[in-house]
Amino acid sequence: MERVFIALLLLQVVLGAIDTVAHHELMEKLANRRSAALELKLHSARAFIYGALFLVFAWLHPQGLWLALVWALVLVEVAITLWDFVVEDATRLLPPTERVLHTILAVNGGAMFAVYALATAQDWSAPSALLPISHGWASWALTAAALGIGVSALRDGLAARVNAAEPAPRALLAGQPQTGFLISGGTGFIGTALVEGLVAGGHRVTVLSRDPRRAALRFGGRVRCIADTAELRGDEAIDVVVNLAGAPVVGPRWTPARKHALRASRLDTTHALRAWCERSQHKPALWLQASAIGLYGAHARSGPELREPAAQAGDFASELCRDWERAAAPVSEWGVRLTTMRLGLVLHRSGGVLPMLSLSASLGAGAVLGDGKQWFAWVHLDDVLRFVEQAVEHVGMRGPYNLVAPGGCTQAEFTRALARGLHRPAWLRMPAWPLRQALGEMSTMLLDGPKVEPRRLLDQRYRFLHPDLDGALSAGRERACRSTYSGEEHPGDQHGTVESGRNESLRHEAGCDESGRIHSGLL
Repeated sequence: MERVFIALLLLQVVLGAIDTVAHHELMEKLANRRSAALELKLHSARAFIYGALFLVFAWLHPQGLWLALVWALVLVEVAITLWDFVVEDATRLLPPTERVLHTILAVNGGAMFAVYALATAQDWSAPSALLPISHGWASWALTAAALGIGVSALRDGLAARVNAAEPAPRALLAGQPQTGFLISGGTGFIGTALVEGLVAGGHRVTVLSRDPRRAALRFGGRVRCIADTAELRGDEAIDVVVNLAGAPVVGPRWTPARKHALRASRLDTTHALRAWCERSQHKPALWLQASAIGLYGAHARSGPELREPAAQAGDFASELCRDWERAAAPVSEWGVRLTTMRLGLVLHRSGGVLPMLSLSASLGAGAVLGDGKQWFAWVHLDDVLRFVEQAVEHVGMRGPYNLVAPGGCTQAEFTRALARGLHRPAWLRMPAWPLRQALGEMSTMLLDGPKVEPRRLLDQRYRFLHPDLDGALSAGRERACRSTYSGEEHPGDQHGTVESGRNESLRHEAGCDESGRIHSGLL
């Protein structure tokens, strides 16, 4: 009977590890969600209990009152698990695989503890003691599992603390009249921050999502969520379209099927939005189109932002960006102001590339890829959101913009700056050839990069909130976002945070008076 219990316990360990890594870390990225603070606290508390129980089951045989203490811990774990189920259902829509795995874990856990109850039935009346015991290799496996789950408990606890301390989203365009926004890709990294900021600013937001139920749950029912543009009326009052939809480019190898999925996720959504715009009785005033600096090619150095530069033949990322921009281009023929964001790598602790890079760097595993000389054009999420505000406020902002910070760097410089900020070494090097062999064509996203400057923004004297890398990285670690989001000027800010007031050239382009009040344009 005891062997059956140990076998079921080891199965529970494996299933729990799959659930944590696959769902909590990779799919849902709970550690980066401000809304997941309570769920992470519950996960942390439950993991500590599991770690203690694993060590007991591995090496000890409790009797009497000690057995009662073990069962008390089991009952606390069950209560936390039930509470966790309630919190999960209230804050997010679980993927089907996670629901299935939770069911299997519950069934296996019930069977496991039923067997344990039968195996220890005679131990209640025995003298209270903790008798040493060994299950051979299984004891060592449980010990390793206890250490692993202890690390996971610490990570979840620290993440819950950081998430709970994360300031509420800054209210975007708070001083402007209520505006109607239609956002595709609203549940993505950038889209989530944008939607939350607009809702906080009192604006009407409609999110176009493949899974409107999940989107509605993510935003607490505060936004309208639709699965198809056919749900939009012909007289829909939409002032701004923000087209962010697109599957992540960095991921599985770029097989023909993967390339087709990447194209479809961008072009199909753009075509659907464009078709709605064409039939709409009230055309939106502004269309904000996402793109990427990959448009210029893996080894390019960008010049002025041409409206349609030639794509690099044979460069999939370049061709994808070109086609994406072309798909949106016809809206300008209907009097819609089209502004394109050619994004670099967007940095913030809540998503994108930074959380995973920070985790590896904090473990001392930050690595220089290849020779490290490839350009790493980045921009902080705060500046992306501020650009959206500027684009809405200023009718002079039209056409393409390279949305990257002026303080670009190489990949090696970025890795060292990240490690330095975390007080870790950056001594690892990853040769290029294994990455090219493993990732194929997609390896260009890691080993190559166009050198891009925000030429138009600099010419218009645009002031970046995070113009330098050290300031951008420390903003996430030190919760500097609160002062940044306030829009206040901090002359002594050593991280380069600057005032977000309107600049003179944009005032002139947008038709603003000296106070910055718009007297012509969108609002």
